[in-house]
This record gives sequence, structure tokens and C-alpha cells, in this order.
Amino acid sequence: MPETGVEISQIALRPDRGKGIALIAAGALLFAAMGAMAKGASASIPTAELVAARSLVTLLAMELLRRRIGVPLRFVRVPYLLSRTIAGFIGIVCYFHALRFIPLGEAVLLNNMSPVLTSFAAVWLLGERLTTWKLAALAVSMLGLWLLVGARDLGTVQGQGALLGAASAVAGAWAMISLKKAAVGNRSVMIVWALAAVSFLGSVALADHSWLWPDSREGALLVGTGIAAAGAQLLYTSGYRLLEASEASVYAFLTPVFATVTGGLVFGEWPQGHGLWGGLLILGAGVASAWRQTRNRP
Repeated sequence: MPETGVEISQIALRPDRGKGIALIAAGALLFAAMGAMAKGASASIPTAELVAARSLVTLLAMELLRRRIGVPLRFVRVPYLLSRTIAGFIGIVCYFHALRFIPLGEAVLLNNMSPVLTSFAAVWLLGERLTTWKLAALAVSMLGLWLLVGARDLGTVQGQGALLGAASAVAGAWAMISLKKAAVGNRSVMIVWALAAVSFLGSVALADHSWLWPDSREGALLVGTGIAAAGAQLLYTSGYRLLEASEASVYAFLTPVFATVTGGLVFGEWPQGHGLWGGLLILGAGVASAWRQTRNRP
């Protein structure tokens, strides 16, 4: 029973909160699917081309949705929205490139350190309360990060991939903090639209001679990656409107769980050794810290 004396089942019945949890969970499932398809395509498709294709499909999907529901092409709180899109683009590039070198589950675990970093940064940037649990979660997560990254030979491609995964988490935390500000006044569809547009233009700017025309299998993976990304971002953005950043972090950790299982079943990448323990520490610290905060909230 929570310390406030309110039953968990009673809390879950609150319409906005229950809807937010469902949106985040559904988005987590789609993000895991996106990662699997991106990893499948990364074997032959350059990272910038993969990001461009994913972003273009997402942009087209959001434009169709925007027109269907009659949302005007208008933005407010532009500095926050721009901050969110730039951080999101950097995070996507780092994450997709990391998928080339390390297992899907590890890449997603590293990327999903961002909720822990968000929870910690929210103390200063969003005015949330600093707690012992947040400090402990950060310390445990850093230990997990060392097991996933520092225990590797950083001179190898696997080590560099792990560093890219960690960089995607930092960019993700930056994007999440900006999202809480950008979501005030901007419709979810337009926030995702903006990220897709900036990501597409940014990845095209990185184009070089290595780009190629995909075959039918690669094309299907690229389109699937974009569709999954569009749905996941829309669900996440909508979910974050209804939950505090710290609480949404609890359910965001479903993504690495889904991705680890998918990576094992599809690619045979079951976690082991340092990766297993590092992943468990990151996952456990994030869930425990965020769940503690939800129990203490009236």
C-alpha cells in the first residue's frame, strides 16, 4: 500500500493517469519493434540513410494525420520545441548507429537510461523534488553503465557502439525535459511532425556516396521502422502529457524489456556476463526510483 494510504488499484482508476500509462506502454512496444527493424536494416543501409527513411515515413504519416484531424500547421513555444527536435535528432542518430555494433537489448537499455537522467535533471529544470532515491538510482545506473560501457575495450567497434548508446541516453534526457515544456500549447501530432522534419533534413545533410537504393526487404524494413517510430512517438508524446516525467519513466522501461526479448528471439542476442548485470542494474534502478516517486505522490 502506498505511503499516502491510497490503494494502487484506486490510483490506477484515475482516467487521465490510466490512459497515460496505457499510451506509454503501447509506445514502448512500438519502440522495441522499431529498434528490431532498424537493426535488421542497418546491416546494409548507412545510418544517415536509415534515419532519413525513417523520418520521411514518420513525417508523411504525421502530415496525413494532421490533415485528417484538422490540426493547423502552427507551433508555439518554439525555443523549447526546437530544443526537443535537435536533441531528438542527435539521439536517433546515436541510437541507430549503436545498433550496428551492439545487441538490440543493450542499445535500448543504454538509450533508456534517459528516464533516470531526466528524473535527476528535472530537479533543477522542472522544479521536481530531489530525493535520496533519485541519487541512489543515479549511482546504481552509473554502475550499470560502467558494466555495459566501461568494462568493454573502447577501442573496439563494440565499445564505440556502447558509447554511442550512452550518448543517445543523454540526448534522450535532453529531449524529454524539453518535451515537458514544448507540450504546453503544441499538439502531440505537431511535436512529432517537427522532430521528423528536422531529422529528415539533418540526415539528408549528412548524405554521402554510400547511400544506395534498398531492395524489397530493406525497403519494407525502412518503411516499417518509420511507421513504428511515428506511432511510438505519438503515443509517448500523448502519454507524457498525462503523467509527470518521473512517473512516465516507470512505464518507459518496458521498452528495454520488450527489446531484450525481441533481440533474443530474432537475433539470438540474449544478455550475458557484464551486459546482463549492467542491464539489470540500469533497469532496476530506473524502475525502483520512478515507482518510489509515484507511491509518494498524493
